[in-house]
Amino acid sequence: MNNIRILCILLLFLPHGSLEAQNDGELTRLCFEAAKRKNVEGYSAVCQYLYTIEEYPEVLLVYADSIRQLAIRDKSLNAFLEYYSWSGEAYFMKGDFSGGFDWKRKALVLAERTKQMGDAVAICSDIGYYYNVATRYDSARYYLKKGIYIAENMPERSNQYLTMLTNYASSFLFEGKTDSALVHTLKVKEQSFLEKDTAMLIENLNQLGAIYRRKKNLDACIRYFEQALSLCEAQGNFGIAAYIYGNIATVYSEWKRPKDAIPFSEKALKYALKLGTPQMIGICYVNLGAILCNIEGKREESIATLRKALPVLQKVNNERRLCEAYNHLTNAFRKLGQTDSAMVYLRKLDGLVGELKTDVERFRYYEAKAPLLQANRRFMEAISYYHKMIDLIDHGIYDTKDYDYFLNLSVCYHAIHDDASAYKHLQKAYALRDSANNRKYAEHLSDFSVKYQTKEKELEIVTLKREQLERETYMLRHRIIVGSVISLLVILLLGLLYARQRQRARIVLLASAASEKEHQFVELQKETELRLTRKYIDGLESERGRMATELHDDVCNSLLALEMNIRTISAEESPELGEQLDLLSNTRERVRTLSHELMPPAFQYATLDEMLADYVLHLSLPENMHAEYHSTEGVDWNSVPKLIGFECYRIVQEAVSNAVKYAGSACVRVNLALENNNLSILVTDDGKGFDMSKKTKGIGLRTIWQRAETIGAKVELTSAPGEGTRLKVNVLI
Repeated sequence: MNNIRILCILLLFLPHGSLEAQNDGELTRLCFEAAKRKNVEGYSAVCQYLYTIEEYPEVLLVYADSIRQLAIRDKSLNAFLEYYSWSGEAYFMKGDFSGGFDWKRKALVLAERTKQMGDAVAICSDIGYYYNVATRYDSARYYLKKGIYIAENMPERSNQYLTMLTNYASSFLFEGKTDSALVHTLKVKEQSFLEKDTAMLIENLNQLGAIYRRKKNLDACIRYFEQALSLCEAQGNFGIAAYIYGNIATVYSEWKRPKDAIPFSEKALKYALKLGTPQMIGICYVNLGAILCNIEGKREESIATLRKALPVLQKVNNERRLCEAYNHLTNAFRKLGQTDSAMVYLRKLDGLVGELKTDVERFRYYEAKAPLLQANRRFMEAISYYHKMIDLIDHGIYDTKDYDYFLNLSVCYHAIHDDASAYKHLQKAYALRDSANNRKYAEHLSDFSVKYQTKEKELEIVTLKREQLERETYMLRHRIIVGSVISLLVILLLGLLYARQRQRARIVLLASAASEKEHQFVELQKETELRLTRKYIDGLESERGRMATELHDDVCNSLLALEMNIRTISAEESPELGEQLDLLSNTRERVRTLSHELMPPAFQYATLDEMLADYVLHLSLPENMHAEYHSTEGVDWNSVPKLIGFECYRIVQEAVSNAVKYAGSACVRVNLALENNNLSILVTDDGKGFDMSKKTKGIGLRTIWQRAETIGAKVELTSAPGEGTRLKVNVLI
């Protein structure tokens, strides 16, 4: 808990402006409240606030760890669920998506195991959302479908149900599958309207606007955006309004109307600054800078705007938007003729090229790099990137300036004296320019052709359906007659079968009753044996605990008092007396160690692996004898149930004790392994062994077998005179 107090003190020394940006010290207030309450609710309140403002992921990890400590102390699975979930959010905030997914999946497994289905829905929704952000759309749809299936019969989770449906549709939009995205978004929009969920309806309308933007349908695009805006401003939801204004600005910019786009982009930035959300502010600066970059005379202003975005995006670690900002800065400086400055930002963009996940992002990167390389007379490199752009265009990337790329290729080939290639690409550029002028008319003709073919197909389908109905009517008459005859025969047959079945049922019932009685007797016998064994072991543990307490509190203290009395009474020191006092001190320490070994291990604070490692490390061994301990690496030992861990620990104690006392070996080895839910323990020594055909007088081996029986473990013991002893225990967990 001390780390929480230290954190609260540190928060007092944060810059004043930082606290003002966070609702006048709201974070500090929540930290002090959490330190005062020292419970899961207090720490979760701080985590929720940090998640909302999307800042201080390291602080979020500290509070998540505080929840973990409470979970261990109280043995609370719900607290562990909170810890896993908040840890995942902290890693996502840091940009470590791999770590974030690992923690969220742990939370999902725990929620499903404990039947916390409401939490499972929320976690599936989170994982699906972040997979969309990470452009892993198949994985996003897997978890979203899983969450949707769980939430279908949970009315209290209707909001998350609609959210997952929306994100499911978004995955198709981000992947470029606009038809699938449109179908799913229209369905969820109708459901949001019926459930009167205005916030989700706004999101659906905004998404429909984005879909029609991809489909190049300007009228439908603007119509849906305006409907979403009217709902946003009526509710005062300026955060979503900022995104929608930014989308409208992007649409006008794509339709070669950048001047009309500027007022919408500026309004988006105004709302973002008003809300103070860094992520949104950075995105709005990038959008406005990109629009200004395409207007003659506004490029200096574009550069200044984009530079404002850089520190904000670096702070929130949004590397994909940083790539976009560097891309627009490269283009702006190139268009101003400042190629050196353009190369500076192109190098920054090269450093983040691994963050470009989609073909569209890569196309924009090539679009910025190729002309700059051409301007710097690096024609061979420019040719390579122009060809990459053309390959992406051939694979579905739509760009109205495709003829310009062929024209630039022609110029580059001419510069390296490859006139044949230059002429070929020049012809292609002119052909594309001519086809661009006629494309609109071809699209109209194509529409008329499609409509005509559709009408013909509809008539053909109607004719086929009428003929099919006539055939089905004829077949139905015959089926009724044949069915009536068969039904009579079946009724007679069923009557005979019923009579015979009743007779068999009586016989089966009597046999089943006898079998059940026998089964109950066997189960009762097993339960009695287990109960007696458990009672014996519990009594043994109780006696060991009592003996440990007596040794520690009585014998150890008496030996210490005796040692002190001797030292006090003896007036003169002598070597013999010193040796005797040392022997007495050593005896007291051995008794104390023995009392610790007798006490039951505290598995609530350590795993079986840690307890066995500590036990072997602190063994009191004779001279010329040593012990080794090995365990499987990379295993979550917390998965071993405490009862099984306790009995396994005692079995190892008994086996090692026998080896130390009787084996006369040079080395005792203990191996602990966990693979595919199979826990195995192997204790071996290279001592004198014993003849297994002869009965032993001790109770150690019998205790091992009894302990193994209580946890359903199998024991294998092999030994022979002069060949050492090998004890192996296997148990499924």
